[in-house]
Amino acid sequence: MIRTRKSAAPLTLAAIATIATLALAGCSDASKTFGLEVTPPDAYDVATEAPLSMPPDLALPTPQPGAPRPQQVSASQQAEDVLSPQTALANGDASMGPGQQALLQEAGPTPPSGIRTIVNHQAELESRSPGFVSSLMSLGGGKPGDQVVNASAEQRRLQENAALGTPATSGATPQQSATPSKGIIGRILNIF
Repeated sequence: MIRTRKSAAPLTLAAIATIATLALAGCSDASKTFGLEVTPPDAYDVATEAPLSMPPDLALPTPQPGAPRPQQVSASQQAEDVLSPQTALANGDASMGPGQQALLQEAGPTPPSGIRTIVNHQAELESRSPGFVSSLMSLGGGKPGDQVVNASAEQRRLQENAALGTPATSGATPQQSATPSKGIIGRILNIF
């Protein structure tokens, strides 16, 4: 009986392919390593260098090793200067024209610090849903002071304004109190 030796090449190739796949699966940044992912430069890290110029009398000051360059501002400082409204308002009178100054005066005073967090908190409180149990148990108790536009009265007002030739914005918008939703239990009790 003659034994034929099977070739180990397919088994070896399969083992190598499996090991390579597992090795590359562990690399989360493989695409970045091989240059397949584009990484653009950060806009705040890219800065323009101060222009080189020679003084007219060629009397150069002696260099001081380790001292910061006086004509170069860091990229983070430039970004802060651009984005800071206090900086824009503080030195705006000298470099702005009369139109820009009038615009800033019409905009009013600088808002208080932390105004964005206050506004976001109030908006979150207003947009929060009442919850399932509250809407289920609601027996007609809506928010006090909710006003909606009275559609029929508003249509009459707009038609009268159009007939008289006055702009649609003249006159007060008729409003009525919002009819609160009764909820499921309120509707069931209203049947009886």
